[in-house]
Amino acid sequence: MVTTKEKLLELKGAGNHVDLATFFDIERQMYKEARLLDNEQMDEWVKTLSDDLIYWMPIRENYLRKHRQAEITPNRVALYDETIEEIKIRLIRNDSGMCWTEDPPTRHTYSISNVEAFETDIENEFEVQSVFTVYRSRFERDDNTLMGRRKDILRRKDNGDFELVGRLILIQQSTLLTKNLNIFF
Repeated sequence: MVTTKEKLLELKGAGNHVDLATFFDIERQMYKEARLLDNEQMDEWVKTLSDDLIYWMPIRENYLRKHRQAEITPNRVALYDETIEEIKIRLIRNDSGMCWTEDPPTRHTYSISNVEAFETDIENEFEVQSVFTVYRSRFERDDNTLMGRRKDILRRKDNGDFELVGRLILIQQSTLLTKNLNIFF
């Protein structure tokens, strides 16, 4: 059986594009998610996540072209490798007053672009590729800009809303220069 991580690694943007109405709904969902994260509406954001979620940001390794090998595999160390339950625990910790990385809270701005949506072999599941930029700021002189790609699996629920089933986050840095990383992408 193929795991969600393996499915995420197989996403290549090669399927049939979704119809325009579905694309508009998916794009609107992506922008809504960015707004919820910007405004720290985490309870609302969690409602957009599926119960079988895999939220994964593997560490990328740099290889010379002549030694090229798989840059990402499911079993390598990851910066994020979480389920919905682990995300909920992290959010409770953030609100506990005991999380120094979020006191004072990080200010962030999310920008999502280059959204593409494709049909998959599973009815009502879609591959969504996008590019993100996250600007984050803490204190007076502590700021970072992180950029990368996201490969998502979205599922349309019976009520027409979407839920995030899987997210592969590929940041461009192989070494993070940020002092901490306690945000979502």
